[in-house]
Amino acid sequence: MNETNMDLVSWMKSEALPFWVQRGVDDTYGGFIESLNPDGSISNVEFKRVRVQGRQLFCFSMAALLKWHDQAPKAAEQGYEFIKATCQISTGEWVSRIARDGKILDAQMNLYDTAFIVLGLVTYYQLSQKQEVLQLVWKTLKRVQGSLISSSRLGYRQSQDEVSILRQNPHMHWFESMVFGFEVTQDERFLTEAKRMYQLAEQKLIDIPHGVLRELFNDQWNPIHENGKILVEPGHHYEWAWLILRAKNHMAVNENIAYQLLDFADQVGVNHETKLVYDQVSHQGEITQFTHRLWVQTEALKAWLVRKKITDQSRHIHVQQIEQNLFKYYLNCTPRGIWEDRITQNGIPSKELVPSSSMYHLMMGVVELWNWRKSHQEIS
Repeated sequence: MNETNMDLVSWMKSEALPFWVQRGVDDTYGGFIESLNPDGSISNVEFKRVRVQGRQLFCFSMAALLKWHDQAPKAAEQGYEFIKATCQISTGEWVSRIARDGKILDAQMNLYDTAFIVLGLVTYYQLSQKQEVLQLVWKTLKRVQGSLISSSRLGYRQSQDEVSILRQNPHMHWFESMVFGFEVTQDERFLTEAKRMYQLAEQKLIDIPHGVLRELFNDQWNPIHENGKILVEPGHHYEWAWLILRAKNHMAVNENIAYQLLDFADQVGVNHETKLVYDQVSHQGEITQFTHRLWVQTEALKAWLVRKKITDQSRHIHVQQIEQNLFKYYLNCTPRGIWEDRITQNGIPSKELVPSSSMYHLMMGVVELWNWRKSHQEIS
């Protein structure tokens, strides 16, 4: 809890969703707003990243499924119609950036953006049961497999013109969208692709003995050093661990890998005084970015909720600490329902634009927290 005596689930229901239904939906052109000014007004950013459209479709579809806001179904529906009309070219590939009015600014398919389109679509399908939504997903899966496969035949390029660098992050979110797709549909095509992404993580992405998740690779999946260091993100360690433990419900995984990742992030990725998670460290444990993004804290929250090899007391202490930190540093904003995106080394908000994209991380974390508290009868 915090000084307002509000928990994260109540904040999402009573403050975040009512605000973003009103301010985050683009009433002029359709779809969802890219970002807001710190005072909650719509920013003058004139583009929309397609990843944000997919993330917000996921958020409002999930809110509608949980009946957390009566306008969420309408927000999700208009978002889907906008995405279908503006974010895809005739070849079936999803673009990566459009103007506010839907004009295409960057037509190149990007695995990171496409992963969130699929996540949004499968969640919207769960809500709407429209078969055309699933047909879009299958078409997308074929396009990714046909157009983005890497030269090594392991994993994918992030985009068609990025041939010399391979990236961890889009594979993580592609894995996530496949796991969610299987949970919604029980279709083995999702599970087959999820297994491929997990195998890539086990074979190439993760230095298992040291619990280090590498971010950047050359075209043969050798990790890239920058000034002699492999730069890694504790937030992604937490996120992969959460995904592996979730995927364990559906497929064979080595859960010890998840705990190796958690051990590394817990030991070197957390500020011992504030308990905020750092944005970046080296593979040797040196802090290389002393800032603290909002999304990183929500990933730590999810991981603490699902890990098994701890006592209930330890879980409660860490979850409570993260929840308190979220209110103390990020959510204590005016108007209520928005957030700070980044906290500086000195514990001060950076006062940047409010990215709509953070809603996805918050929604994921809050739903995980709600499910855990519900299963432990902490909420009705």
